[in-house]
Amino acid sequence: MEARRTATTVATVEDNSRVLVHSDETLRRRRLAVLFRAVLVVPHCLAVSAWTLLVVPLLPVSWSAALLAGRPQVSLHRFLAAYLRYDGQTTAWLSLLSGRYPDPRRTREHPFAIDVPEPHAQRRTVTLLRLPLALPALVLSSVFGVILALAAVGAWFVALTLGRTTAGLQELGTFCLRYQLETLAYALLLTPAYPRLAPPEASSEPG
Repeated sequence: MEARRTATTVATVEDNSRVLVHSDETLRRRRLAVLFRAVLVVPHCLAVSAWTLLVVPLLPVSWSAALLAGRPQVSLHRFLAAYLRYDGQTTAWLSLLSGRYPDPRRTREHPFAIDVPEPHAQRRTVTLLRLPLALPALVLSSVFGVILALAAVGAWFVALTLGRTTAGLQELGTFCLRYQLETLAYALLLTPAYPRLAPPEASSEPG
C-alpha cells in the first residue's frame, strides 16, 4: 500500500511538471485563411527563426545556471517558456490545430493554450547529461513531426472542402504537437519531466 501511495505521489509530481496543451476552439476553419495558410504564416516563421537565434546562445547560460543552482533561473525560464508557447502556437495554426492567428505578445491569452510549469528543482546529474538523455525523445519527436505534417495536409484538404477540420485529425495533430513541445521543454530545461506518450493527468501551473 505504501509503495502504491509513493508511486502515485511521484506520478502526480511528474504530471505537475509537464507541459499542458489544451484548446477551447471549435473545429471550424475559415476557408480563405486555410487556402493562404502557407503565405500568412511566413511572418511568424521569420519571427520564430529570429527568436531561435536568441535562444541558442542563451542555452549554455541557462544550463550553467541550472547546474549551479539546481533549478533554472527565473527570467531565463520565462523567456524560454514564451518562446516555446509562440513556437507551438505558430505550429498549431499552420497545422490547422488552431483557428486563431498567433501573437508573440499574447502567448498566454491564445485559445490554443500551452501551459509551461514554473521552474522546478532539477537534479544536477540529469541537467549535466540532459542532451544525451533527450536524444531518444528528440528522435521520436522528429517522427511525430512527419505524422503532424501529414495530418496537416489532410486537415487542409478537409477544411478547404468542409470549412472545418475533424475531431480525429485534431486529436492526432494535438497528440503529436504535445509530445514535440514536451521534448523541446525538456531539452530547454523548462521541466524535469521526461516526455511521455500518455497525456498528463494533473494540471500544472502555467509559466
